[in-house]
Amino acid sequence: MPRFFSEPTVVENATFVVAPNIAQHVRVLRLREGETITLFDGAGGELSATIDQIEKKSVTVTTGSREAIERELKQRFSIFTALIANDRFDWMIQKAVELGTSEIHPLYSERSQRIPGDVVKRVEHWRGVAIAACEQCGRNQIPIIHAPITFDAALQSVSNQLMVLLDAEGDTNVSVSSTNAVSIFVGPEGGFSPRELEALRKRCDQRLRIGATILRAETAATASLAILSSAM
Repeated sequence: MPRFFSEPTVVENATFVVAPNIAQHVRVLRLREGETITLFDGAGGELSATIDQIEKKSVTVTTGSREAIERELKQRFSIFTALIANDRFDWMIQKAVELGTSEIHPLYSERSQRIPGDVVKRVEHWRGVAIAACEQCGRNQIPIIHAPITFDAALQSVSNQLMVLLDAEGDTNVSVSSTNAVSIFVGPEGGFSPRELEALRKRCDQRLRIGATILRAETAATASLAILSSAM
């Protein structure tokens, strides 16, 4: 069943015109009157909606009762990842959302990419990528996509969480089962600088090595999330 994020919060047991972007998707998918779609509110709830009327510029639906359906991981995972090329960062967000991350913190590190243009628009774009991933994978909670921060600010912001560093000299056997929240630090192309790496190694609780090969930053971020979440 097609799923769409509805903002503001979806009204249950009501008939209304859906947002223009949802109406556009309904037409592109060639859905018909009488068919059912799922609307979710991004806060853990979803409901079924029957398409009543499809017009040139609008789509009217009638919703049922809201259901609180939980598809989240038992632990909260936050990814602190240095900025990389735009298309690859989008891919990382998409896959991290599918794998269950709760938050993504883009980092300005000494070797990371810089964001050209409007940072606010870029964050809005990233949130759109996360929403689309939630629509596809069935999550009803939209992860938080933070504005980029400096490496030092990121390091200071982590508290009351198990901190895991992706490190070529780390251990392949890392356990996170003893905590409710995990922060994963992933470097850019070429890795963190010596200063950053030293600071992370002093501060982190565990150092994770993923195999013997050199991974792209976006691959490392998603692979680490998959490994750590499956080890709960």
